[in-house]
Amino acid sequence: MRPDFEACGQEFVRGSKDIYSHYVYNGTVRGVLQSAEASLITVEGCRALCGTGTGYYPWKDSSNSITTWVLPVIGLIVQAPFESNQAWQTILLLARWIGSPIAVLSYILWNIKVTGKCALMVDMATKYNEYPDSDSEFSIMRDSLYILAIMNQYSVTPGVPPVEAERLLRLALFSNLLHLPASRDDPASLVKRRTELASNLREDRKKGVVPVFVSFLWFVFSLGLTIDLAFSDIGTNQTAHNLAIGFLMGWLPILVLASTVDRNLVSADAIRTKLNRLVYDVRCALLDPEILSIYMRDTRTTPEDFSWMHCLGDWDTFPKDLFGRFGGQGRSHWHYGVAHPLLAGIESKFMAEYGRDWLRQGYAARLAIVVGSRNLNGLKMLDPRMVWQILASVFVIGGSVGGAFILSCRLHEVGLRRR
Repeated sequence: MRPDFEACGQEFVRGSKDIYSHYVYNGTVRGVLQSAEASLITVEGCRALCGTGTGYYPWKDSSNSITTWVLPVIGLIVQAPFESNQAWQTILLLARWIGSPIAVLSYILWNIKVTGKCALMVDMATKYNEYPDSDSEFSIMRDSLYILAIMNQYSVTPGVPPVEAERLLRLALFSNLLHLPASRDDPASLVKRRTELASNLREDRKKGVVPVFVSFLWFVFSLGLTIDLAFSDIGTNQTAHNLAIGFLMGWLPILVLASTVDRNLVSADAIRTKLNRLVYDVRCALLDPEILSIYMRDTRTTPEDFSWMHCLGDWDTFPKDLFGRFGGQGRSHWHYGVAHPLLAGIESKFMAEYGRDWLRQGYAARLAIVVGSRNLNGLKMLDPRMVWQILASVFVIGGSVGGAFILSCRLHEVGLRRR
């Protein structure tokens, strides 16, 4: 039988003095109920007068929680960057986001930082308030760094030699003089290939920040309204309950909004194929003795500069596809990306010395980026500055969930605490 708390409360307050004196709570009251004038009943008295059955919230209170939190949260979740026609992967991704939100948010914030560093290097490549033409050296470098930012969301195929893979990516992204096998007579074939690829990537980019931002504002508005109701009507169980739910899920809009800024492409598999094809064609060009000799002549390099190429012809050691599964937005464990080792090499080798307008000597800059860099760790490079993204994720999610638990235990001790 369901207990009627309102009826048994009236029986306790207006009943006989024996019942009141036997079951009244005279102990210490903590929290916001210290100033409450209402009489408090013991647990034993509540069981004796109200019974031990289950009491349900009225539909008015339940519908309030549904419309205030459940529906906005569902609206945010469905706008997350899931992959199309990948039902099982979507379920696993949602479980990972809910189960390990700190790790997922750390990966997302790190990738946003790397993408921002790509944009900063592009901005520093030219003079302030200067707008180069679409066929300028600046435009070519912008396309290269944009492709690198897209590559950063893919995991490298296991077993690929990290040093050789890093130098191969440098050639594929920043060389302007390497002839591709399909266009031996065109010295700008690699540049045209990257320009076309960057244009296709920009067209296929998902654009959904504004709708998610509007949903985020609605969530913040609901949270502020619930805070106002909770503290203007102290003692009401439902308002405190809604406030705790709001803080418990307060990290979700931040994660979805950040993942939308760091949004994947429409078709991750199709883009991976294009990226692997670009790297594969550059690899085939380096394995062609005629093309390699022409490239060494044009760049005034020696065979010693390409001594690292010995494993490119071994398809067992160095697989055909450099990039494997899509790992963006926390889809893969310990996903670090390929962009930061290359960006660190560019920054330390050339950009740090020349500063703004570092691309004014385009030939020297590209030669330093492609040939002059000697990163002994290759793609296996961990920057300790990533700890700031981890700490930010711990602060956002830990603060939100911790606030919900504090409210549940301290704000309203009757009913809510015992859930």
